[in-house]
Amino acid sequence: MDVVPIVFGLVGGLALFLYGMSLLSNGLQKAAGDKLRLWIEKLTRSKLRGVGVGALVTAVVQSSSITTVTLVGLINAGLLSLNQAVPIIMGANIGTTVTAQLIAFKVGALSLPIIAVGFALASLGKKPAHRYFGQVILGFGLLFLGMNTMSGAMKPLRTDPAMMALLSGLGSPPIFGMGVGAIFTALIQSSSATSGLVIAMASENLLDLPAAIAIIIGANIGTCATVILASIGSTLTSKRAALSHILFNLIGAAIFFVVFSPFVSLVSLTASDLPRQIANAHLIFNISITLAMLPFVATLVFVVKSLLPGKEIKIDGGVKYLDKRLLSTPAVALSQAEKEAERLGRMSLAAVDDAIKAFRENDLTLVKVVQKREDAVDELDNIIEAFLVKITRRELNKKQAKRVSALVHSISDIERVSDHANNIAELAERKAREKLSFSRPALRELEVMFKKSRESFAKSINVMVSGNRKLATRVMNLESEIDGLQAKFEQNNFERTTHKRCNAKSSVVFAEAIRNLERISDHAHNISMATTFGG
Repeated sequence: MDVVPIVFGLVGGLALFLYGMSLLSNGLQKAAGDKLRLWIEKLTRSKLRGVGVGALVTAVVQSSSITTVTLVGLINAGLLSLNQAVPIIMGANIGTTVTAQLIAFKVGALSLPIIAVGFALASLGKKPAHRYFGQVILGFGLLFLGMNTMSGAMKPLRTDPAMMALLSGLGSPPIFGMGVGAIFTALIQSSSATSGLVIAMASENLLDLPAAIAIIIGANIGTCATVILASIGSTLTSKRAALSHILFNLIGAAIFFVVFSPFVSLVSLTASDLPRQIANAHLIFNISITLAMLPFVATLVFVVKSLLPGKEIKIDGGVKYLDKRLLSTPAVALSQAEKEAERLGRMSLAAVDDAIKAFRENDLTLVKVVQKREDAVDELDNIIEAFLVKITRRELNKKQAKRVSALVHSISDIERVSDHANNIAELAERKAREKLSFSRPALRELEVMFKKSRESFAKSINVMVSGNRKLATRVMNLESEIDGLQAKFEQNNFERTTHKRCNAKSSVVFAEAIRNLERISDHAHNISMATTFGG
C-alpha cells in the first residue's frame, strides 16, 4: 500500500477543512460585527442565559475558540466576572457541536457548486453583507470538499488489517482514544476539525462508534489549548477562566469514562448511520455535562480560586452613563457624555497616580494595574467619541456644538495621558527589574515633576467639568513652569552622567520619565484650552 497519496490526501483535506472553517468563521464575524461582544456583555445575568449566549455565539461563528478568546478579552477589560464566564464556556461546548451535525450530512458531492456560488458572491457582491455571506458559503464549500478529500484518501486503509486493528483499538479502553483526540485537537486548535476527521474516517468504516466517541470526548479536552494560550500574560480572572474550561471538560470526560459502554449503547439508538451517531454523541455529551454541572458553577469557581489564589485587580471599565436612546434628546445625551468624559478623566488620573507610585516603590503589581487602566481608557474613549459623533448628527445649538467639539478634543488628550502613564509604568518596571538607582538630586527632581504634572492634569479634569477659566489659567501657567523644569532637569541629568554621578541606564530612564511627565502637562494644557477657549 502506497502511503504517500494517503498522507497527502489527509493533510490536504485537513488544510481545506481548516481553511474553510476560517473563512466561514471570519465571514460570520464580519457580518455580526461588534454584536458578538454586546451579546456576551449584556445577556449573561443568569446562568441559563450565559449557557444560551455561549451556545448561540459559538454556533454562529462556528468556533468555540473564538468565543473563549473573546471571553478572555472581556474579562481582561473588567466587563465580565468569572461567575458569568463559566456558564458561557459551558454553552460554547454545546455550540461547537453544530459543526459535527452539519458535516454529518452527506453533501460532499455538492461541495464544488457551493464553492462556485460562494466565490461568485464573495468576489462580485456589491454590498459588504453580500460579500460576507459569499465568504460564509465559500467556507462551507471548502469545508465539505476537505471532508470529501480526507474520506477519499482513507479508502485504501479499509483493506489494511493492521491499521483497522489499530484504529478500532482506540475505543477499548477509551482512554487511548481520548488521549489521541486531546493531543490532535490541541495541536491543530480546532475540535471541529477533529470531529470532521473522525466522521470522515467513520464514513469509510475505519472507526467504530466506541473509538469515535472516545476521540470526540478527548477533543473537548484538547480544545482548551486555545484559551490557555489566550490567557497567557492576562489577568488572574482570565487564567481562572482558562482553568475552569479545563476542569469542566476533564470532569465531563471522567464522568463519561465511567459510563462509557452504556453511553455508546444509547447513542447507537439515535440514528442508523455511523456519522450521524457520532454527531449525536458529541451533542448529547456536551448537553448532558452542562446540565449536570450548571448547578455547581459556584463550587467550580470556588475550586478554581483555591487552585489559583490571589487578589484580582479590578478596573471599573465599560460604560456607565451612555445610552443610544438618549440621542433623541441631545441636551440629555450631551450631559451624560460629559459625565462619562469626567469618568474617563478620573480613570486616566488614577493611571497616572499608579504609575508614579509604581516608579517610587518598584511595585510591579501596579505596573499591571496601569496597563489594565490604559486598556479600559482606550475602550471607553472610543465609545464616547462614537457617541459624540452621533450627537453631532442631531440638531444642536451653537453652545452645544461647541461643547461637543471641546469634549472630542479633551477625551483624545485624556487617552494620550493614559498612554504616557503606561510609558512611566514600563519605565518603573525596567527600574525595578534592572535594580536601577538614582542620585538624591535626581530623585528630588523626579518628585517635583511628579507633583507638578499630576497637579496640572488633575486641575485640567476639573476645568473640563466646570469650565473655570481661572483654574484653566493656572493649568496653562503650570505647563510653562513644567517646560522650564524639564529643560533644567535634563541639563542637570546630562551633567550628572558626564561626571559619572549617575550611571547611563538610570540617566536614560530619568530622561524618559520627565519627558512623559512633561507631555502629560501638555495634554492638560490642551484640555483646558479646548474647554475654556475653544482650543
